[in-house]
Amino acid sequence: MNQGLAEDQAGSESGTPKALLGAVIIMGVMIVAGVAVMIGVIAHRVMHPHHDVSVSAPPSGSSTRLALPLGEGEHITAVTARPDGMMAVTLGRPGAERVLLWSPEAGRVMAELDFGVPPSAP
Repeated sequence: MNQGLAEDQAGSESGTPKALLGAVIIMGVMIVAGVAVMIGVIAHRVMHPHHDVSVSAPPSGSSTRLALPLGEGEHITAVTARPDGMMAVTLGRPGAERVLLWSPEAGRVMAELDFGVPPSAP
């Protein structure tokens, strides 16, 4: 009876190393695949860099003055750079607010969205 019990225990012990060996192999494959994916992502980012919006200074010796059309009592509340080079500028004044789509390169307002303007009476 003890001999049968010993054989059962020996059989269960031999099954454990096989399961561990399988787990180690699977984890090794996952590590190799993860490293390959990481190398691929790094190579992709090097070949296709993300272009940030940047403002460049005019060449030395020449200066250009860019001005926004501010109304009486207006002030700039927010500026957001867009990927196409334009800027969304939010202007605030008491009781109203407006957003300008401004092109610094052209030096002019491309579009305007006005909030808070009361409708005119008929």
